[in-house]
Amino acid sequence: MIPASVFHSIIVASQSFHRSAIRAAFFFCVLLSSWQTTFAQLNTDNQYSKPLKEVLNDVQKKYGVTIKFVDSMVKNKMVTYAEWKYRPDVEVTLDNILKPLELKVKKEKDKQYKLSAYEYYRWPVEEGWAEMDRIAAQYKTVEDWEKRKAELKPCLKEALQLNYLPAAPNSKPIVTAKRIFDGYSVENIAIEILPGVWINGSLYKPLKFKGKIPVILNPDGHWEKQRYRADCQYRCAAMAKMGAMAFSYDLFAWGESLLQFKVEDHRRSLAMTIQALGAIRILDYLLAQKDADTNRVAITGGSGGGSHTVLMTALDDRIKVSAPVVSLSSYFYGGCPCESGMNIHACGGRTNNVEIAAMAAPRPQLVVSDGGDWTDKMPEHDFPYLQTMYRWYNKKENVSNVHLPNDKHDFGITKRTPVYEFMAKQLGLNIKAIQDANGKIDESKITIEPEKSLYVFGDNGEKLPAHAVKGFENLERVFAEEIEKARTNQRYKIGLIDLMLLKRQKLGAITLTAELKADGVEVDMGGLGNRPTFDNQLLIDSVRNQFIQTAKDRKVEIFCLAMTGYYAQSFCGRAEYIRSIEDCIKTMQLMNVKHAFLPLGVQCDIKKNPAIRDSVIARLRVAGKLAEEAGVIIGIETSLTAKEEVELLKRIGSPAIKIYFNFSNPLKEGRDLISEIKILGKDRISMIHATNKDSVWLENDPQIDLYKVKKTLDEIGWSGWLVIERSRDARKPSDTRFNYGANTAYLKKVFQE
Repeated sequence: MIPASVFHSIIVASQSFHRSAIRAAFFFCVLLSSWQTTFAQLNTDNQYSKPLKEVLNDVQKKYGVTIKFVDSMVKNKMVTYAEWKYRPDVEVTLDNILKPLELKVKKEKDKQYKLSAYEYYRWPVEEGWAEMDRIAAQYKTVEDWEKRKAELKPCLKEALQLNYLPAAPNSKPIVTAKRIFDGYSVENIAIEILPGVWINGSLYKPLKFKGKIPVILNPDGHWEKQRYRADCQYRCAAMAKMGAMAFSYDLFAWGESLLQFKVEDHRRSLAMTIQALGAIRILDYLLAQKDADTNRVAITGGSGGGSHTVLMTALDDRIKVSAPVVSLSSYFYGGCPCESGMNIHACGGRTNNVEIAAMAAPRPQLVVSDGGDWTDKMPEHDFPYLQTMYRWYNKKENVSNVHLPNDKHDFGITKRTPVYEFMAKQLGLNIKAIQDANGKIDESKITIEPEKSLYVFGDNGEKLPAHAVKGFENLERVFAEEIEKARTNQRYKIGLIDLMLLKRQKLGAITLTAELKADGVEVDMGGLGNRPTFDNQLLIDSVRNQFIQTAKDRKVEIFCLAMTGYYAQSFCGRAEYIRSIEDCIKTMQLMNVKHAFLPLGVQCDIKKNPAIRDSVIARLRVAGKLAEEAGVIIGIETSLTAKEEVELLKRIGSPAIKIYFNFSNPLKEGRDLISEIKILGKDRISMIHATNKDSVWLENDPQIDLYKVKKTLDEIGWSGWLVIERSRDARKPSDTRFNYGANTAYLKKVFQE
């Protein structure tokens, strides 16, 4: 029997062991949990993932640096393979860690950094220069460069979604009362650029002037107080005192635009487009003034306004002189979406702002740079490139650079002075009007107005029209609607022909038309041969629906069906011609196509075979009646003179039969092209074959002045399709992209810009 004392000792010892065991087990569980928390995530299953905040704190300790950041920038962000990205150099380490997260650090001073968003628009200097060299290597002559420009310009417009320019609202600008100052006046103006959307600014004009005076656009940059700042007022007032009308205007969602949109909307990519459209509308308004000299038009802006200056000079040939200030650089693409938000820099296999600035050549251009921003190395690499481009035009003196190495990023008097001198020289202004007795720029007689004096819509926006668009979503809707209207209502449209693209009645013709930036394609009805009608696959529902859907997807219009089988077959001699006409018209109705092309061909040449005239007229009367009933137009092509064609149409007597006018027909006979167009007039021409010699592009053809052609078509009030048939370069006659791409770009330049 165990003594009670011993038994008690055993019980106590047992309880003690049990408690120890429990404590040990508990400690083990805690340790296991801690291990799981600390180490379980640090393996390849979880990509060695750690919270960014923890990693940044660790980097600070390891490298003895300070990294400033706010918690919102690191919240919920994880770094994968964090410690595997460490390197001996702290900046390389941070780059490895942050770049996948679209973040970076800016060095503020030794061992001190600040976390910021990754800047796609800011490159290392060496990388920017290397990219500039790559771009420049693509052209060796002025001819190469002109072709490069011809490629870039339409692409810039397309990237901005302005290849179809919205119609200007039918409204008068809102103009405030004029204020009179020492040698100049100021009035505030709001111009409606889209229904319910305004761009606001102030127009400064000299008090006394004779004849027509220069126009200078002054877009605002990204500094505080918008165009109400003193430096904006000094600049525009000084230009007015010198003898120009100077227009200072707000960026989008900036200044009075904030009555309609939020400040954060300025950083939407569409801001870039709205600003470009605004500048176009401002020029439209100013150049329509009776005292505006349309041959002396300039633009100057600083920072974001400088980027806008470069872009608008490239886009709008009406601008003859430009001066981008503290903005231009090959290693900086613009720090705001209003400068680089739309994908303009993807054009031409990628471009940059310096190449876009070169598009101004040989027009005079002043580049102002300083040592305190991304323009700090302008004289070393970028400016020599610009000089080379101007030298190709024998106009090296037309480009200049004023570099201020000790200046910072502003539009102060040291920047304004060279701009005044440049504008005076290029526009014939009187710089003495702003100089003191010693020849120094004197702005002391310029009145700096309070901000509200520059408002258009009242002190509190109470004069903003009731139909004003408010909210970015509503702007997007209005813009999309107006662009679609512009696309469908374009006065002159550029078309290609599937047959000439070597894709007769093939879907590839639609795709290629879209790639070459043409507006539409003429689709052939197929071969004729000895069949009673065309080999027309478009009457098959599945085939036709593919064509319609592909055209819709590619935003290409199928504007005409061509009965080219009658080039080889005789329209005037075939017994079964009616069925072929009926099939074409039926296909037109099914595809909602309003025009058809009917070549009379060699065998039905009325001029060479006058005996067949009556037969041709009789058949065209039948075709005309069928077309009238269907509400479509059949365009015929003949070798007759314009006067003879007028007489032919009278005898046919159908409004549904018109002339498909071909430039080459009168030109090869030595007749005057312009006179022929005027004789036919707008109501007798269905469409135009914009073509001539099959050896040179239209832009290189000495027989055709397309600007005169456009002027004539404008005067007679014609609108419609200009269809590229031949005009191929003799060096590469079978290269469809080479030839039809170049001709399309040129016709768009002449007829749509």
